[in-house]
Amino acid sequence: MIDRLNSYLEEIKENGNYRILRYIKPVSTTKIIYNSRECINLCSNSYLSLHNHPEILKAAKEAIDLYGAGICSSRSVSGSIDLYRELEKEIAEFKGYSEALIFSNGYLANIGIISTLTEKDDVIFSDELNHSSLIHSMRLSRAKKVVYRHRDANSLEEKIKEEKSRKGKFFVVTETIFSMDGDVAHLKEIYELKKKYDLIVIVDDAHGTGVFGEKGTGIEEMFGLQGAFDVQMATFGKALGSYGAFVLSKGTVIEYLINRAKTFMYTTALPPSALGASLKALKLLKNDFTYKNALWENIEYFRKKLNEAGFNLKDSIGPIIPIVVGDDKDAVKMQEELLQRGIFLQAIRPPTVPKGTSRLRLTIVRGLSKEEMDYAAQCIIEAGKKVGLL
Repeated sequence: MIDRLNSYLEEIKENGNYRILRYIKPVSTTKIIYNSRECINLCSNSYLSLHNHPEILKAAKEAIDLYGAGICSSRSVSGSIDLYRELEKEIAEFKGYSEALIFSNGYLANIGIISTLTEKDDVIFSDELNHSSLIHSMRLSRAKKVVYRHRDANSLEEKIKEEKSRKGKFFVVTETIFSMDGDVAHLKEIYELKKKYDLIVIVDDAHGTGVFGEKGTGIEEMFGLQGAFDVQMATFGKALGSYGAFVLSKGTVIEYLINRAKTFMYTTALPPSALGASLKALKLLKNDFTYKNALWENIEYFRKKLNEAGFNLKDSIGPIIPIVVGDDKDAVKMQEELLQRGIFLQAIRPPTVPKGTSRLRLTIVRGLSKEEMDYAAQCIIEAGKKVGLL
């Protein structure tokens, strides 16, 4: 086995896809120490820079003092502490759904939802650029998987018509904002198809929650469709700055997941500190829109600089900004050039993105100063020139 794995690793290295873990020490919401050097972090998904907010840290510490460091069992076995009930009630109300169920993370939540709710005669229609967790959940499902073109409602409808003779239920699965491209699913068109063909729609709003919509509830709110779909999954580990995920739906769906979703039933529950932190972050977000507004000021400022430089940012909006380089090795060259200049930014390569679309995926957060953004943008521009992007 070792010989075989070494052979695969050599092939990965030759293709420019070799990955290493980079051990860092955070020093602020936007700065880290890497290889004894201070760097600006442009990889964080903590869009609102809440992960070290003093009130959230205080809430996490208070939860530890009251409940201990961990639950050390599944919720089904050891019981669910009252923080779960409070957080599930708050997040369901915030997102416009009747019930919520907290999972240990988004990957487990997506696998639990799709593998549990679908059956062998069903069909799952999946956007071709859906997240790995959604793809793997469909593989674990007994349903037939059909892929439609990225963000293309016409393609989706064509695929639905092709499967019209099947007896099972039709599911549509999509991210709301796609994690590698930063573009948004056409939820209005999907909603119209839902009504037309009696579809069951599952949306993943991991990167939309806390960022989009007037109140920051997510992409559904932006389209005026808050609570309109059958199931939504989202996370506490991005804009809310903590850890964990939640599923939103009607009571019957939540009840069934509690009884049959293996990734809920057979995994250790979240530690109290994560629940306390998430609850406080949610309350801050609900009562103070300045966090979201400051983030969008930074997004507009940074995007303008990159657009004026001539970068093609595709159809992305919001804090996720893809700079597609194409060649794997060129993407790595840009990454290394930026690291040398104190910009911590990762090259994203296959299998995470399709072959030939290797990129720098940078994220803008509320905590970035204009001076940091000015310096980072200039470094990215100069690195882009070196590999012929500009």
